[in-house]
Amino acid sequence: MKKGPMKMAKKSAAKFNKGLKAASAAGKLDENPKFKAAVDKASVAKMKKAAMKLKKEEKSVMTMKKSAMKMKKQSMAMMKKAAMKMKKVSAMKMKMKKK
Repeated sequence: MKKGPMKMAKKSAAKFNKGLKAASAAGKLDENPKFKAAVDKASVAKMKKAAMKLKKEEKSVMTMKKSAMKMKKQSMAMMKKAAMKMKKVSAMKMKMKKK
């Protein structure tokens, strides 16, 4: 059952999303002044639980990506150190052969 703009405007719990607020600001709701007034008076709607869950998942994915990048940097540093050690060892061997 759809509610009319007046019924929605009377309820204090009537909330509208950001898209409607933007449409109202852009003048797209000028044809229906009662509805526009109801949109302008209402508070911005909270995100649904599903949207919040997606947001949390995105955050955990970003955390995982950051930790993976950190591990990659650490492994690159370890590889660099190992290469430097090998270089030193080979230089020492060359010195020993010359003697």
